[in-house]
Amino acid sequence: MRKILTACMGVLLATAGLASDVVSSTNQKLSTLGLPPIDRIEQPRANCHNAFDYLYLEGKRGKTLSEAEMQFGREYEAARASNAPCPTPPDSLRARANHHVIETEDAMSVIAGFVSNQKDPVAMFEVGLAFFNSKFGQEPVQEGYNLIKQAAELGEAEALYTQGVLIARGQIDDRVDLKTGLSLIERAATSGHVDALFAAGNFYRGGQGTKKDPKKAFGFFRQAAERGHFYATFVAWDMINNGEGTKQDFDLAYRLSRHLAADGHVYGAVMAASSLLQSKDPMKHQDEILHWLDFAIANGDADVRNKMIPLRQQVKDVFTRPAPPAGYQPRAFKACPMKRTCTVNHYSGLQSCTTAKDYWSDCDG
Repeated sequence: MRKILTACMGVLLATAGLASDVVSSTNQKLSTLGLPPIDRIEQPRANCHNAFDYLYLEGKRGKTLSEAEMQFGREYEAARASNAPCPTPPDSLRARANHHVIETEDAMSVIAGFVSNQKDPVAMFEVGLAFFNSKFGQEPVQEGYNLIKQAAELGEAEALYTQGVLIARGQIDDRVDLKTGLSLIERAATSGHVDALFAAGNFYRGGQGTKKDPKKAFGFFRQAAERGHFYATFVAWDMINNGEGTKQDFDLAYRLSRHLAADGHVYGAVMAASSLLQSKDPMKHQDEILHWLDFAIANGDADVRNKMIPLRQQVKDVFTRPAPPAGYQPRAFKACPMKRTCTVNHYSGLQSCTTAKDYWSDCDG
């Protein structure tokens, strides 16, 4: 059995390419394993300002808008004229405007009023992001960064995270400053910004801009996993599996990987099989282990199959039966309710709430 466990861990490490300094070139490989790119943005970013621009853009394109959406546009312009906080956009519009960057000049002229007259930090960030991304030409790029910085100084989470990433990557003044970048990212993380939580975990796990602190890193990954961050769940599983920053707990590792496998991710099945193989009594879980190995072989790419097929043969040779019975399904897990988390706009007091799958919680008790 020890030989099987060693082989399984070898497969996991070789397949996942886990390392604290994973680079973007790894992303294509991770995608073939059913994992999203590690630098994918998961924090929703929709607010009254980018929603107003998106509404304006759709109107120019001749899209039919709902009465609620049109009413939001009228209320937004009225708020700008009276120096009042902007209204909350309808959910349908927020969904369409997620991660939208302001691009229309007419809408920008209205949105800019929330910056100049009201010092709204969210408006500052959105206008700054548009300038920084050259949506209105090359000249305002530095002005865009200055607005992002001002919004960060006012405590706007998205601005804190963005400025921190830019500084840590050396995209400002061509000078990499991991320590300053981390301090800004951590401030964003305290508000529950899920990408900031994941990034802070990576900084502390790899000792970038700070001393290595696996325990602190694990805490950040756990919080991100609770807010539905897929890759944070994956890294937390790896740390639990290796006893890094937390105690080894193969029951917890199985639960995390099972959530991923239930979502159809191939590597979740590999993780689930590994967790069960390392449990106190793997022979008790023969059918379940073989099920997840078969799932990975059936749904993985050629590399996954080439590594999992010989492992399955090793496992089968030790187990008392070669395959699960026909129609076998792994033990059912009670589905966790979607978790709702909210952040508050420091300027207006308006809440911005998101709902995501909580990969961490044990709904079966």
